[in-house]
Amino acid sequence: MLQKYWSPVTFTVMWLVLVVVAIWTRPALPVDETRYLAVAWEMWQRGDFIVPHLNGETYSHKPPLLFWVMNAGWAVFGVNDWWPPLVAPLFALACLFLTRSMAQKLWPERPMIADLSPIILLGAAFWTVFTTVTMFDMLVAACTLWGLLGLLMVWRDGNVKGWWFLALAIGFGVLAKGPVILLQILPIALLLPFWDCEKRIKNRKRWYLNILLCVLGGAVIALAWAIPAGIQGGEEYRNAIFWGQTAGRVVQSFAHARPWWWYLAVIGPLLLPWVLWPSLWRGLIQKAGVIFKESQIRFCLLWFVPIFVAFSLISGKQLHYLLPIFPAFAFVLARVLDEGELFSSRLGRLLPTGFMIVLSLVLMAAPYLPIRKLPDWVGILPTYWMLIPFIIALYMIAKPVLNNKSAVIGFTSMMAGFVVALHFALAPYLAQSFDLHAMGREIKNMQDDGYEVAFVGKYHGTFQFLGRLEKPIAELATDRGDDMADWVLAHPRSKVITLWKQPAPDDKAVDFVQDFRGSNFIILDVEKLGGELDLLHRRGKE
Repeated sequence: MLQKYWSPVTFTVMWLVLVVVAIWTRPALPVDETRYLAVAWEMWQRGDFIVPHLNGETYSHKPPLLFWVMNAGWAVFGVNDWWPPLVAPLFALACLFLTRSMAQKLWPERPMIADLSPIILLGAAFWTVFTTVTMFDMLVAACTLWGLLGLLMVWRDGNVKGWWFLALAIGFGVLAKGPVILLQILPIALLLPFWDCEKRIKNRKRWYLNILLCVLGGAVIALAWAIPAGIQGGEEYRNAIFWGQTAGRVVQSFAHARPWWWYLAVIGPLLLPWVLWPSLWRGLIQKAGVIFKESQIRFCLLWFVPIFVAFSLISGKQLHYLLPIFPAFAFVLARVLDEGELFSSRLGRLLPTGFMIVLSLVLMAAPYLPIRKLPDWVGILPTYWMLIPFIIALYMIAKPVLNNKSAVIGFTSMMAGFVVALHFALAPYLAQSFDLHAMGREIKNMQDDGYEVAFVGKYHGTFQFLGRLEKPIAELATDRGDDMADWVLAHPRSKVITLWKQPAPDDKAVDFVQDFRGSNFIILDVEKLGGELDLLHRRGKE
């Protein structure tokens, strides 16, 4: 039994270690993770599962699926800190199983590809890191793979259940992150004539008609939430969710503007350690004439390339946008490895393992290096944790022969070990500079004592969940000093939160100080300020 299911057992255990360590050692990171927690908390607190809110205002930037799943877990386990950071990783685990299922449909006669693909995917540095992060893109990746699995079920077996999978995947994909799911799924579905070399789909008009019906079915699922939400949330919210998820994304993309070639420049590091395995790429070149004639490989290329090009042409670029198409790489590499035991030599493993050994040694020595520009917190890091990937890499070099299966497991263990070690090594710094629970509790106590609380600058809901706050925090715009003064005068019994990039001031008005990324959050007592707002204005000019 274990021999038959060695692959899912292997990648599930690796996933479990990664996620447990990440949840144990890493607090929710501002501003993104804490913001998503705040929206989920406010949904729970209000009992309003239709219109998400953030700090008392409707939140239209993202659809509700992630927040629904967080609330579902709280309904079962009670409100806690460990369930929300587990949600996105659970979708990452689902992606690994969906990757295996897709490979079984693509290559039913080659079971090793199905076994290796999810392990290769988990072993890519990009995927390993984002497995532990709370972001919407892993939900989109799961919906994408679910939809493409449905397409392959129809293509391989004529199984009409696949159309239901596709419609549901589109619907839930929209609920995860908006219409971007259509960009992830439709190109490969529409390009059927270019990858269906065996002409398995005889009636292509029906194929395209069913795709249209699936899109409409997905739209029905999304509208089942969007229409009631638009009615309940009001005109501004309605316009935001119906237009902000499409046209608004184009405008917002300029916030992350990067040159068209940026993804090409970073794709190499994202593929570590596989990009450093010369035997693998040599095998790909040698077998290219055979494998690139296959429908399955064409499927992978026509899935990856159009979306990669589309994202490259859009000005706004973020690494995590590529998550849903990354399994295509795993399929191609697994197909090459399935050609035979060509890559077992110790010399062929030297480059990726040598890179990890050098990297581990450098990081272990970092606190002792005579580099002036290193931040002070580097000196407190327990970098001996980097012995984990160091030892795994040494073991892989020491083994005289490794078959493809053992090599893939070894490299993935090495990368997973590196991410685990990095979490343990950074844990003291993360706890000191990113864990804002203490400040959240302090704000909660102040609100319970009847104080009004305000934040100088744009407030992203950072403390709402961490402090289990039940009241919103007012925002004081830094560019409108009169408004700030008016609010302070109107609320004499209040506290004001501000972020200082300098050491915290030695002033009687300072009630609480919280280190944050080399700066300090401070809470000022308005009564103790005595009308002197210099501390607030000085911060506003920084």
